[in-house]
Amino acid sequence: MIDYSEMMKQAREDTQCAMKVWAEVLPEILGSRLESMYTKGSANKPWDSHIDYVPTISDVDIHITLKDNKPLFGSYSEDFEKAVEISKRCEDEFIRKKPDHFHIPRMQIIETYHLKQNEGYTPPRPQDISVLYGDPAISKKKPKPEIIQEIDLAHIIELKEYLQDMPRRIFDRTGLDWWAVIRVMTWKVSPSPVRVITQTHSDPLEVWSWNRTKICEALLERGYEKLAEHYHGFYDAGWCLFLSGFGDLKAFRETAVHGYYVLYESYWAADRLISDVNTSRLEL
Repeated sequence: MIDYSEMMKQAREDTQCAMKVWAEVLPEILGSRLESMYTKGSANKPWDSHIDYVPTISDVDIHITLKDNKPLFGSYSEDFEKAVEISKRCEDEFIRKKPDHFHIPRMQIIETYHLKQNEGYTPPRPQDISVLYGDPAISKKKPKPEIIQEIDLAHIIELKEYLQDMPRRIFDRTGLDWWAVIRVMTWKVSPSPVRVITQTHSDPLEVWSWNRTKICEALLERGYEKLAEHYHGFYDAGWCLFLSGFGDLKAFRETAVHGYYVLYESYWAADRLISDVNTSRLEL
């Protein structure tokens, strides 16, 4: 049995250091363009078990708002060079501050301008973020639960095409090729069970604030045993993959298989919910 307690402590220290580095470097580089920065997601939530954060599988989400509402980078080669330099500078600074780091956190910097262009975007609650810079303008007005449920359901239904295409995507994969498959999966696996739960919960935004340990518990309470098993299994296998230095081919495949069945079970759970609703309407 692996003792994750010390590793989770070290991982938390690493993520906090990485947030601090980016919170120092970006304001210096962007200057007056930068309005605010905040962090959200798994790296910002409580960790009750090892699945709540998995080094390299999980990322550190930082949302930035620019005052001019223009893209962070243009299409010029100098912008490419600038992006490379920012990445290198933050990585070098992280290593300088944490030479004994357990891992180098995988960052995901998101411009809120692009998010707000998406009609299905739901901003986080103020209590679910940690401010890194400035004063994020996050509305305290909650969207209606049925609106969030509708958006979440649409995202699950969209998984059908991805699932149908998976055999073609993976049958010729070997070695590190599996990492490309898993990276795409992580963006889909993490939110899908949450979206299943929001369909029958009175406060969907509250569900979105839960960590993965609580999500697993809620899935089991609702009778989604297989979905909970694969959701836990995806992150458990992800830990094995990380601890192997991404050299364990079996762990690559196990992570991908669990991820596939998280999406598969989520899709069919949503399909059953839709069928139940339609049946109820017919009975009325």
